Amino acid sequence: MRMTPSVKVILIINVVFYVLTYWITPFFALDGHTDWFLNFNALHPIGYGGFAIYQYITYMFMHGGWWHLFFNMWSLMIFGNAVEQQVGTRRFWFYYLTCGIGSALVNQFITYLGIIPPSQLVGASGAIYGVMAAAAFFFPNARLFIIPIPFPIKLKYLVGFYTLVEMYLGITSIDGVAHFAHLGGILVGAIILFVWHMQQKNQTQQGGGYYRNATSSYNSSHYDKEEGLWDKLKKGFGGKRTPKMRVTNVRETNYADHEYNRKKVQDNEEIDRILDKIRKNGYQNLSDSEKATLFNASKRMRGEE
Repeated sequence: MRMTPSVKVILIINVVFYVLTYWITPFFALDGHTDWFLNFNALHPIGYGGFAIYQYITYMFMHGGWWHLFFNMWSLMIFGNAVEQQVGTRRFWFYYLTCGIGSALVNQFITYLGIIPPSQLVGASGAIYGVMAAAAFFFPNARLFIIPIPFPIKLKYLVGFYTLVEMYLGITSIDGVAHFAHLGGILVGAIILFVWHMQQKNQTQQGGGYYRNATSSYNSSHYDKEEGLWDKLKKGFGGKRTPKMRVTNVRETNYADHEYNRKKVQDNEEIDRILDKIRKNGYQNLSDSEKATLFNASKRMRGEE
């Protein structure tokens, strides 16, 4: 599985924190407490001692054990890659961290109300549930096989089912799992997605930007066309291009040689700029003219023009 930049970095940080927590720092125990690194980075309840602001960030890279880490990172790879490709690296970082912080705030608020007892909070689950919500928003009809369900289930139904289960367990269960933090990640993620949705909609109404209907089918013909183009672009524009480009199919032109070469250099520089924009902000943020430029360039590379 090829990972996107943010997903790769997040996974590495979580693994490093796990190794530090359980394999390295116990050898440097302070006053005999081998779990001091975990206590230092876990999010403590406000008013109970040990709380620090930085813990809103560090807690989401800590885990209570190997299986806790494994399932969170596996879910991140399944859903995070698709979401980051959709929104871009910068927005994905913002979304991931905001969902993680928001889930912690929701959990602390529920603790303040006395619904759940105060306890330390660790794990990326809140941020991961936010990523799952984003995946369901962008690809609602994508089908997944989930053990032990013997048939594929649409992503929108899967996330809806998880939401109901977390609500039920949060109210009825005392199992040491931060169910309300999971719900908080979904809630904060939904708010962010709604804001982005309205921004894209307003840009489209004003004649700028591009908005993909996120409620349309993942397998719809509209999305398939764009996905096919994106796959071709990834193959055709995997990296930066040098101005010297081998041309296999050149139309007759009235340009002099130096004019033609100058134009090709300009075209290649424009393609590089658009590809940089895709890597930073996602394909959906390209303008119609930029998409047309990439589409025409892809056709030329295949010799269709």
